[in-house]
Amino acid sequence: MWMSALLVGSAVAYFGGLFTGSEFTSKVGSAMAWCGAAMGLVALMVRWRESYMMGPGIGHIPVSNLYDVFVLFCIVTTLLYLYYEGKYKNRSLGGFVMLVISAAVGFLLWYSYSHQAYQIQPLVPALQSYWMKIHVPANFIGYGSFALASMVGVAFLVRERQERINPNGVLLTRLPSKDVMDDVMYKSVALGFAFFTVATILGALWAAQAWGGYWSWDPKETWALIVWLNYAAWLHMRLTKGWRGAPMAWWAIIGLGVTSFAFLGVNMFLSGLHSYGHL
Repeated sequence: MWMSALLVGSAVAYFGGLFTGSEFTSKVGSAMAWCGAAMGLVALMVRWRESYMMGPGIGHIPVSNLYDVFVLFCIVTTLLYLYYEGKYKNRSLGGFVMLVISAAVGFLLWYSYSHQAYQIQPLVPALQSYWMKIHVPANFIGYGSFALASMVGVAFLVRERQERINPNGVLLTRLPSKDVMDDVMYKSVALGFAFFTVATILGALWAAQAWGGYWSWDPKETWALIVWLNYAAWLHMRLTKGWRGAPMAWWAIIGLGVTSFAFLGVNMFLSGLHSYGHL
């Protein structure tokens, strides 16, 4: 709950700083983001410890259901953003990135209370594997990076529209240049693609151990492949064709929609072997 409150408050503070030009308010947003990520990490560590206190055979790393991984997503995406904030010495993108994190917090709160998802449950047999400890975190570094790229894409398009309709608008003096935002999008997608590739390979190895085959065209696996191909194409067009700017920003935003369906939509509308994420 502390993580949730701090991250949503961070979004408000960041936008307050962006529109008022208050550096202090933006710094408050950064501080709340750091504290929110820290609270989330502490919560996961406490949850991990408590799972072992419940009895023999129950303890496990807290990345086994939608509740756990949404907390992980909030932490990872926040930390990735804060890294780029420090690298480029600019806090004006914080509100945009915190929007998607706030949406994740909203889902997390709804899911917690509608499904009692905060309760720690023993692992199903297929998840009782060391592969889970590396496959899931690698996946969510990928998801967090893709989410960051998409929200930077939103900020890019906002800046571009501001240039067209009001060349003297205040956002033009506060948002980073389009070159900087394009660079952040590229680096975020590249990082996410690398981790998502590793996670997909690890998932295949895990599937071979759990189900006897590396690939079964399960809906989750199929949509993971679609996500991988989407970002492979994004990087290909940027690196070989030199695509930049608005087309890549729109592509990053659409890519988040594809990724969201692969993560949540498959669980809502399709059935398969990955039933542990059921809504």
